[in-house]
Amino acid sequence: MKRSSVWRAYSYAWITLGFFIISLVGHWVFGWFAYLDEQRALGQPPEFGGYLIEMSRDTLENWQSEFLQLLWQVGGLAFLLFV
Repeated sequence: MKRSSVWRAYSYAWITLGFFIISLVGHWVFGWFAYLDEQRALGQPPEFGGYLIEMSRDTLENWQSEFLQLLWQVGGLAFLLFV
């Protein structure tokens, strides 16, 4: 019996995780530049605490809207089809 490696057996999950990490890092990096521009336009010094709060809020807001919608579509449809 041939054993496959963890990388090959879960390759789809690893690729998905890679895309997730790249997009999350990109979101936070470009968010930093947007935050700097906003603070500069307001004449305020950039503070990491303010950036952290703003980006955390934006990230959780995106996850809430996307994941809850997806969970409802998949879970709700599966439940309603089952019933």
